[in-house]
Amino acid sequence: MKEHGIQRKYSCSYSPQQNGVVERKNKHIAEITRAMLNEKNLPNYFCAEMVATAVYIMNRTPTTTIHGMTPEEKFTGKKPDVSHLKVFSCIAYVHVLDEKRSKLDPKAEKCIFIEYSLEQKGYRCLNPSTQKSQVSRDVFDEMVSWYPPLKIVEDGEAKNGDVPSNVEQESQLISGPQESAISGSNSIPWKGILRSLNIIDGSS
Repeated sequence: MKEHGIQRKYSCSYSPQQNGVVERKNKHIAEITRAMLNEKNLPNYFCAEMVATAVYIMNRTPTTTIHGMTPEEKFTGKKPDVSHLKVFSCIAYVHVLDEKRSKLDPKAEKCIFIEYSLEQKGYRCLNPSTQKSQVSRDVFDEMVSWYPPLKIVEDGEAKNGDVPSNVEQESQLISGPQESAISGSNSIPWKGILRSLNIIDGSS
């Protein structure tokens, strides 16, 4: 830094406003992480993976600060390839090698996609049952999440006798057809997953 005439200065203690650019970027990352956590209803212990994924996506997103370019392109001089991006927290079926299973064991392990690997051309996936992660490039089901999403229900929608609900769990996405919990002429045709039903007012 001395060779280039750069002088290093420190901000005063407990004065984040003196370093506004960094503080705004930290707030930006925190807001994206919070949105990902709430959207996918993930436990807080996924925070580190969500921050890493948020920064990974932000580096490949155009920004007006550098005239519509992506930070990745500004740094490397090449436009980033985004064809490999997946829906965060979607289900990943990780292939189990023949050496690690018996003849009758399943060939795939159901996991959650939690992070892009920076060392390998793959995705870091976690098995919530065993709490073990591994890098994989196998089949993804981006329409399904391990944890059911949260649905916000307005207090005004609750009828008399119902408890005004702040948050209720939507129905789990499943892999086979099921009859709707609410029968009648308004039944929804099967299209691979169950659509969410609002149990409070009886409308889909």
